[in-house]
Amino acid sequence: MPQPTAPSRPSPAHAPAPAPAPVKTSGHASVKASAKASAKAFTSRAVPQFGDANLVLRAALASALAWWIAADLLGLSAPDLAPVGAMLACQLTPYGTARRAFHRGAGVAFGGALGLTASMTVGVTPLTMFATVLVGMCAGRLLRLGGQVHQIALTAVLVMGVPGHFDYGVHRLAANLIGVAIGAAVGLAVPPPPFARRAAEKLARLSGEMSALLTEMAQALRGEDWDRHCGEWVERARGLSERLTKVRKAVAAAEDANRWRPHTEAAVRRVERLVESTRCLDHVGHQIRGIARGLYNLTYREGRPPALHWSQHDRALRPEPTRAPEGLDQVLADLAGSLAVLTEPRLLHDTPTPQLRATLRDRLGAAETSFLTSALAQQPAYAEWRELCTAGILEDARKVLHELDPQVGPHQRAFRD
Repeated sequence: MPQPTAPSRPSPAHAPAPAPAPVKTSGHASVKASAKASAKAFTSRAVPQFGDANLVLRAALASALAWWIAADLLGLSAPDLAPVGAMLACQLTPYGTARRAFHRGAGVAFGGALGLTASMTVGVTPLTMFATVLVGMCAGRLLRLGGQVHQIALTAVLVMGVPGHFDYGVHRLAANLIGVAIGAAVGLAVPPPPFARRAAEKLARLSGEMSALLTEMAQALRGEDWDRHCGEWVERARGLSERLTKVRKAVAAAEDANRWRPHTEAAVRRVERLVESTRCLDHVGHQIRGIARGLYNLTYREGRPPALHWSQHDRALRPEPTRAPEGLDQVLADLAGSLAVLTEPRLLHDTPTPQLRATLRDRLGAAETSFLTSALAQQPAYAEWRELCTAGILEDARKVLHELDPQVGPHQRAFRD
């Protein structure tokens, strides 16, 4: 009796392919990421335009108090200028609030006196208006009222706009001064945030963008068509230097926030690190621009763009192909790694840890080795223009090394405890 045979298994070559696993849709994740990106974009636009939420709350509170005092307590006939003065007096920091309040208060007082004197003695005529505005603007400049240089002339014109109503003009003047006083009091009483963390984040973001640009330049130099990107590198390097102006404003706000308020030694040293780090990135940005400009000049036969406008697009002036300086790609890659260490905001905001400083020293050591290797690979005699241009590029790279050195560099305070 024949034995039943087991069913034969298909060979691996002819085995049926496993059914594809169902692909999980990431709709929820993509929507969440999109919402997060939109919120970040809105915040990045809202913060520079509307300021900190602390400033908004202080301005609203000061305006309400100024209206209540001018309209309900004192019963002034023109209380509308009280909240206006309060809003204009409130600034981001106590020092800025006091300075703006002083400038605006002085301008309102002098302007009110000038307008009342002109309207009561001479009267309101085109000639009087011309003379009043002229005197008011000159007085604002002589008193160094800063951004409130027009306040004397503006207040004088507002007071002269109601001739024959002395009480009304005085009430407008009083309401304005009350608003300035209330805005200054609220601005000095409610402590603002220190702004140091925001400044550190801006510095770290700028350092990261500089590192990304150097990384892209290093990767492109390893190819054959790097000269096509030189113009873009110059523009991006120039844009990074221009962005440093916004970083300076954030650091200045952090510096002002420490004035006229209790602060610890750690807060003072934190602001000093931010100020010194700003100087460091300013110098590094100039040197990155020099590196990008030097590479751009290498794409021309004369080592620089032609002076004549009609010959700027002459292909004969561009050597084919353009040779990249030997070893420069590794130098830029190591410099990018050194700048990447500074993308950690804690290095600038909090006390720099020994690990972070050690990492920065290791990165700078690797960059210095690459720099020496690239410099020795060049021709010893710098007689040809291409060698001179390459030497200039390497000199800018050497300066970046010096600026970022935490031990013997010029910005040691940016990396100290």
